[in-house]
Amino acid sequence: MIARLAMGLALLFLLPPGRALAERPPVPVTVPYEPGGYDYDRGHDAMIAGEKVIALAAFDRSCAMGNAKSCYNVGLLSEELFKADSDKARRKAALSGFDRACAGGFQRGCVAAAGYYRSALSGVQDLPRALDTLRRACDVGEADGCGDLAEMLYQGQGTAPDLAAARRYYRLGCERGGRALNCFNIGLMTLKGIGGPPDRLAGFDYYHRACRLGSEKACTNLAFEYAQNDWNPEDLSIGKGLFKMACDKGEMIACKNLGYLAERADQGAAGKKQAAVYYRQACEGGEGEGCRSLGILASDGVRVAGHKREATGLYVRGCNMGSARSCYNAGFMYLIGYHTPTQTRTALDWFAKGCNGGDPASCGGAALAALWLGEDTVGGGIDNAGRWLLYGRSLDPPNAFLGTVTDYLTKRTAPPPLPQPE
Repeated sequence: MIARLAMGLALLFLLPPGRALAERPPVPVTVPYEPGGYDYDRGHDAMIAGEKVIALAAFDRSCAMGNAKSCYNVGLLSEELFKADSDKARRKAALSGFDRACAGGFQRGCVAAAGYYRSALSGVQDLPRALDTLRRACDVGEADGCGDLAEMLYQGQGTAPDLAAARRYYRLGCERGGRALNCFNIGLMTLKGIGGPPDRLAGFDYYHRACRLGSEKACTNLAFEYAQNDWNPEDLSIGKGLFKMACDKGEMIACKNLGYLAERADQGAAGKKQAAVYYRQACEGGEGEGCRSLGILASDGVRVAGHKREATGLYVRGCNMGSARSCYNAGFMYLIGYHTPTQTRTALDWFAKGCNGGDPASCGGAALAALWLGEDTVGGGIDNAGRWLLYGRSLDPPNAFLGTVTDYLTKRTAPPPLPQPE
């Protein structure tokens, strides 16, 4: 099936604390009559010329005269120029610039400074100050201040988690023209009904905004929805196009989904060959589900995907990339000895990794492997098998495979029938 982007305990794709604005160029706004305007222009011209050290000196002079935008640029250039210096020196110089920009009313400086106060690695972590700084920036209209505040509220950084407030602030961050990330996250929360009732139409409107702002992940999720409507040729074409665009920009789950669509469109050799190209691209790009799909083709004898004996290695690779379903496939290969000697202990290890990663089928596989290892082996025996099944049921109570394994264990462990009187 088409793989949908996963969401864990925290929202995906959030920028790491302390790096929220690190890669933005200096703000190209010239106001000649502002304090320090001459040196601001000089610093900007030096940036165009590639003379960053001269630019930093000019912005620093302008900042000392009260130009808040120049202070912000001092922070950005300090981050870039002092990367080879000690972290402490870089943080001190950059944070000083951002703090001065914030004090001067330039709200992007407040957002950047708050990133340092949020980070446990900054050496200056102060979560209450970060919350207060972002709240004030949002209140005066800074979109990314709203987005970063939403992230803290969602994660419960420095405060109790407040999903309703997080949803509200992500919406403000998107609608005020902030990062694509804000629109992606409010779209995700709105579709999933997190922090408020679900609203499919509104959720996809936010995904559309995020996609247009350059979020390949939002484009991938939109493509998924279009491609599901395979009864509508136009929707399917739009879905394929969005997947292709996102894949070309490095969104590997989109490449994997292109492979699935190629298989579904042509179940013959040509379709599998085209699918293998996309699956390999996804796998080599770090998408575990791409490795799994490539392994399935290889084990089915599709030579362009690899030799049958290579399938197990592809499943192992996918499992190590985080695909729990690949862990199941790896465990199964070792359990039955597919182009490798049967290794029940190794099979249990892979099944266990998949089960702990949230795949119910892997829990069933772990139960079988534990039972076959026997009571005299660490991790083996009927009690361990029962625990794996119990955990699998907690993940997916109606899972048919778990039901089959349960029946098998029941028959293996049932007491012998009582003699019947004659």
